Amino acid sequence: MAVVLVFAITTFLGAFLLFLVQPMVARMLLPALGGSPEVWNVCMVFFQVALLGGYAYAHALTRRLAAGPQLIIHGIVLAMPLAVLPLTRPAGAPSADGSPIGWLLATLTLTVGAPFLVLSTTGPLTQRWLADTDHPSASDPYFLYAASNAGSLGALLLYPVVVEPTLSLGSQARLWSGAYVAFAVLAGACGVIRLRARSSAPAPPDVAAGRASAGSRAQWLLSAFIPSTCLLGVTQFITSDIAAVPMLWVLPLAIYLLTFVVAFSGRLKIPAEIPGALMAVLVVAIAATLQLGLRPAAWFLIPLHLLTLASVGLVGHGALARKRPPPERLTEFYLWVALGGALGGVFNALLAPLIFHRVAEYPIALFLACFLLPSWTQRNAGRPRFGPLDILLPGLVIAAAWGLAAFSRTGYEGRWAAELDVVAVVGPAIACLALVSRPVRFALGAGGLLMLGLVQPADDADALLVTRTFFGVHRVMRLPGTRYDVIDSLGRPGVLQVPLHALIHGATLHGTQLLRDDLRRLPTSYYHRTGPIGQVFESRDATRPAGFDRVGVVGLGAGTLAAYAIPGRHITYFEIDPEVARIARDGRFFTYLADAAEPVDVVLGDGRLSLARAPDGSFDLIVLDAFSSDAIPVHLLTRQALQTYLRKLRPDGVLAFHLTSQYLNLVPVVDALGRDLGLHGLVQHDGVETARQLFEGKCESTWAILARDPSALGPLGTDARWRRLREGPENAPGSRYLWTDDYADVFSVLAAMQ
Repeated sequence: MAVVLVFAITTFLGAFLLFLVQPMVARMLLPALGGSPEVWNVCMVFFQVALLGGYAYAHALTRRLAAGPQLIIHGIVLAMPLAVLPLTRPAGAPSADGSPIGWLLATLTLTVGAPFLVLSTTGPLTQRWLADTDHPSASDPYFLYAASNAGSLGALLLYPVVVEPTLSLGSQARLWSGAYVAFAVLAGACGVIRLRARSSAPAPPDVAAGRASAGSRAQWLLSAFIPSTCLLGVTQFITSDIAAVPMLWVLPLAIYLLTFVVAFSGRLKIPAEIPGALMAVLVVAIAATLQLGLRPAAWFLIPLHLLTLASVGLVGHGALARKRPPPERLTEFYLWVALGGALGGVFNALLAPLIFHRVAEYPIALFLACFLLPSWTQRNAGRPRFGPLDILLPGLVIAAAWGLAAFSRTGYEGRWAAELDVVAVVGPAIACLALVSRPVRFALGAGGLLMLGLVQPADDADALLVTRTFFGVHRVMRLPGTRYDVIDSLGRPGVLQVPLHALIHGATLHGTQLLRDDLRRLPTSYYHRTGPIGQVFESRDATRPAGFDRVGVVGLGAGTLAAYAIPGRHITYFEIDPEVARIARDGRFFTYLADAAEPVDVVLGDGRLSLARAPDGSFDLIVLDAFSSDAIPVHLLTRQALQTYLRKLRPDGVLAFHLTSQYLNLVPVVDALGRDLGLHGLVQHDGVETARQLFEGKCESTWAILARDPSALGPLGTDARWRRLREGPENAPGSRYLWTDDYADVFSVLAAMQ
């Protein structure tokens, strides 16, 4: 029992540290990359490839060397990461005019490559070492794989709830480094146990263990690849629509690991048909949501996608568990599993952004997952695996779906128009589910529905441009605008409706512009003249002759704030994504920059880093309007960031924060930052109050402003529309809302949502 306990603790601790370091290092890297959700996907690729390297090392070590040399070599390998511990935040930033993927991978290699590679060897190595002993558990050591995934799961759940809210990044790195030393000692103890268990007759190198067949390898590879690519697809969806923070990264990864625990647990036996049936229903449901364009309904879609990931994981990892080889081929099995996982990461994070202009990799993964479904009806026993009906029946379903969708989008407004829209989606979905007992038929039918939703999604029906970069998918939409009742010069009633262009990133609106010449210079959406930021400009212009003569804006979007560039006022934008700059400058889509009364500068690069290079005292007003997913990136709302902004402001300057978010209440963060630095602040939650505002494209928004001197806030200080941020020292140092570059409790602002 003691032997198994040592191996289990070592395996658990190694996996715990392996998955604790992933969100920790990604959190360190976010400030240099604008908080992009794609950071996590690229980090996952690196971790998966490093895991593959660790598994390859374990495979070669145990097959080529006897027990004694194994222990010596691995002891040296365990000591190597001590040279780079404790982990530190990397210096520098990627180039502003190219993809940051190369810089990110190189930085990860130098920062965490050695310890991660060593930790990744733990699972297959401890299992193989246990299998080479004379212990009763040696005949089936795969239970340690469940312990490994349990450790990984524990780390992922603890990080956002306990570690991140209570420890700075520096403290996290030091504690992690100390735990690594303890792990190295335990791993060495496992090697000694393996050596002593057969010390009288050392085992020869395992060169005669045999190899798996090509079919078995392909099954292992595919069963690992599909859940891996689904994991990254779901993660991208969630972090693109909410926020790129570790808490939301770890939810899909925790579910993914939990399916490993369930699949390889010796006690939990779930028939393959149950997760298979659940996955079939969920895949068809996702195809329907893609076709209907339900992407903004996150309250429904997030659970749907997480549940789908769980079902895909149970199907794929369950197949791995059922097809696992005897212990003699254990390390080879894990090598192919790791290769499948790494290929999934490479496909999603590196290849897909180059190949697809939409997020096509996720529907493709779901299509492939359907082929893993078990054929659970006895009627299929002995029948051919593939026949003409496997093409004909799903072909009929796909033809019906595409035909109905095409007809429903012709603008038909007859008596049964609404019913036709429902039938166009629900009818083919039900017909597809009727094929579920035959995996090939169902997979082809579901694949057709998924492609229909991908190629002709309802929310892209009026897309003028769909483009994809490292920072996400950007869409320029032509929208009809809001109808507005008017009275002409002769007193006759009429209706005015002006179309507009909208820039959308993921599900977040980044600006609009009305398409009539006399209205196109009007600031719309969150920047309307009657809204908070419009009031800030109006207040300063009314009280000071010069107003704001130099304005810095972090985040470009459609360039709407350029509408405030009156003669004598110079606006400089800081934008991290070159594609956004190209869209904002393209007169086919938006003309705010071209129409500005003064030339507008656009500086490419992370806003905080670029702003730090500007001369001190450069600006009267700095506007923080950069959004990653649904909110300002964390690294733009820290004490160190605010200190940078204040250095760039003139003494009577103003900071404005665009805090609109469906999911995060960031007002307490700005409040705590203002208190910490002795600033005076106001906040306003603004709505749409009139039909005219709605016609002009105004959106609800939340803004906060900070200044050193209350007089800089002017009349806004007594304006009933603005609420004064609380003042006093009680919420300053030590507050959970006081974010720094080393500490940010995002969980608290989720909990604070009203």
